[in-house]
Amino acid sequence: MLNKDQLRGVWVSVPTEWDAAGNFDEKTFRESTAMLIDAGVQGVYTTGSTGEYYALDWDEYTHVVDAFAAETVGKIGMQVGANWFNTRDVIKRARYARDKGIEAVQVCFPFWMEMRPEDYDQFFVDIYRAVPDIAIIHYNIYRAKKVFHGQDYARILPRVPTLIGSKAGMSLSDLMYLTIFAPQMNHFTGESALAAGMLLGAQGMYTSYALVNPKLMLDYYTLCASGRWEQAVAIARRLAYWETVAFEPLVEKGYWDPTIDKALTELGGWLPGNRRTRKPHSPLSDADMAELRATTERVLPEILGYRG
Repeated sequence: MLNKDQLRGVWVSVPTEWDAAGNFDEKTFRESTAMLIDAGVQGVYTTGSTGEYYALDWDEYTHVVDAFAAETVGKIGMQVGANWFNTRDVIKRARYARDKGIEAVQVCFPFWMEMRPEDYDQFFVDIYRAVPDIAIIHYNIYRAKKVFHGQDYARILPRVPTLIGSKAGMSLSDLMYLTIFAPQMNHFTGESALAAGMLLGAQGMYTSYALVNPKLMLDYYTLCASGRWEQAVAIARRLAYWETVAFEPLVEKGYWDPTIDKALTELGGWLPGNRRTRKPHSPLSDADMAELRATTERVLPEILGYRG
């Protein structure tokens, strides 16, 4: 089981790969996972948004977890998403992951309908009681319709001691309160927020940008971890500008996490993955991909050129 001391640094999302017929491409997925491990990141995870967990039926989910476990167990810190629309099936996925040697699961609240306040607490308690021997990381994002703040975690941590981390999709002010009221957990930011987040007590980032250039992300984290804030903030500002001019136009067109993240794989050019996503979500068009590449070459050329 993953512990808090192991949960820090650069954790990179591994996309679920599809072949031309729309089926899980195990070979490409395993090659990508192995190459990311060789790149030196602290951890890898899959079957979150980038891993298109919502598009996997049960047999496909187990196939992906089996392939992921084969490449990661005993080699690197790892997590898988164990999300579904009800507690029973979240627990089913968490148990399967545990039985395959996976050390931690990422979970978000079932998001189709809001729940009673006490049911959010009970969701974590039920997972812990059913699977007490796997670490839990909360995928704490607004898309799930309910986010937990520092005092929420403080309330439930005595009942859920395996809850060791959060992926905090929230403001830096809210992040600060996570580190104040829930220091028992390690809280992670996104990429451009890393420098400010680590100043406030965050311990690392969950990133898809490492699909383009893991060395840049590792160097950025090292600057933060060693207190070289001026250099770290300079990278953060460049990443934030890149996000604004390159990604916001894509989001406005209706592209979201997996479509953009898979485009990042192609943009990096060193991993064997492709842009394919499972319907109803469509991959970036060739025109949008060309625009993403041109914008990146103009505003953040240093993220290009990594070759493994």
